[in-house]
Amino acid sequence: MSDSAPLDPADASDAAPEDLELRPVDGLPRWLGRRLARAFLRLVSMEENDAPALARMVTPTAGYFRRDRHVHPEVDPGSYRLQLSGVASPRTLTFADLQALPRETRVCVQECAGNGNHIMGSAGLCGQAVWSGPTFESLLELCGGAGPATHFAFHGLDDLGVLKRGYHYGLSLDELVRSRAIIALTMNGEPLSRRHGFPSRLIVPQIYSMSHVKWLAHIEGKTRPHMGIHNRLVFTNKELQAGKWVRVQARWIGLKSTIARCRREGTGWLLTGCAWGGQHAVAAVEVSTDGGLSWQAARLQTPAEYFQEHPEIEPEGLAGAWSVFTYHWRPAGPGTFKIGCRALDVHGALQQLDNDPKVHGHFNQTRVKWRKVSVPERRLPPAQGA
Repeated sequence: MSDSAPLDPADASDAAPEDLELRPVDGLPRWLGRRLARAFLRLVSMEENDAPALARMVTPTAGYFRRDRHVHPEVDPGSYRLQLSGVASPRTLTFADLQALPRETRVCVQECAGNGNHIMGSAGLCGQAVWSGPTFESLLELCGGAGPATHFAFHGLDDLGVLKRGYHYGLSLDELVRSRAIIALTMNGEPLSRRHGFPSRLIVPQIYSMSHVKWLAHIEGKTRPHMGIHNRLVFTNKELQAGKWVRVQARWIGLKSTIARCRREGTGWLLTGCAWGGQHAVAAVEVSTDGGLSWQAARLQTPAEYFQEHPEIEPEGLAGAWSVFTYHWRPAGPGTFKIGCRALDVHGALQQLDNDPKVHGHFNQTRVKWRKVSVPERRLPPAQGA
């Protein structure tokens, strides 16, 4: 176990010393190379975080990952309206109305449901930011409650004219309450950028980010589940139930972890990364540098430890936040190594080496994310006077 000082987010800056490349063992980065893989992802409107950002408790806004439809609408805050329908007393809120409401803060992982699957290989479609805004429940209170609604559909302004209407996704009232959803107005202490959903977006801790609808325009109360194409077909897996394969929607983020960086430290290497997901807090992370033959404990820093001097963030506001870890590695010599990590939660659940064989599909990829790294021979400084 490491005995280093607490992690400093500045430690992951680009100015840090020598880094080694962590190469995914499958997927586009292996087949096409890292640069071509990134170019391909941009073609389908995906941009990953740079790996060092995943070794920080708060992911910088600049370069924060995105998954959208190539449309970032420009919204005038003066004319912006958020419609709430299907509730006890439907109403429409202006941007000023939203800004005037009491706010709460959430620190949580946002993750594409397919992050790290066997096609993508890497695991950069995730990030962790500090979000602030009125709670979803406070908006319902303004409307006299949910009324007959048991489910809600969230509609964005990112339409493509006759090609596609604005993105939409549905969640149950129970899921929204359990996750302590908010309508975010700020990200990392600043107003939302156009890229990240200005003027408002939905933030749903612990649920995959296909539900975090940006450029929010309409919250529609419904008496049955929303069955738009993204709920019904796009973000789904097949699950073996009673001998039959049944289509299920991707939803709650599973227990997982990733090594994001390997950099020189003293006579060895410092592995850093993050661990998140599951219904319970992460209690520990173990690291393997021999392809899973053995596992060693890493040093973990929890979000509660990191944010203890931020009284504006209540403990409940950290549900769904990742922990960061470090592990000091001193390989016996140069060579190529297969390294990975696995998370354990406070109730003893362990991240598995592979995905559940009873679930088929690209979403909720909880398997261990293996990487190959080539360690060079240690170069000693020349002796004085040589």
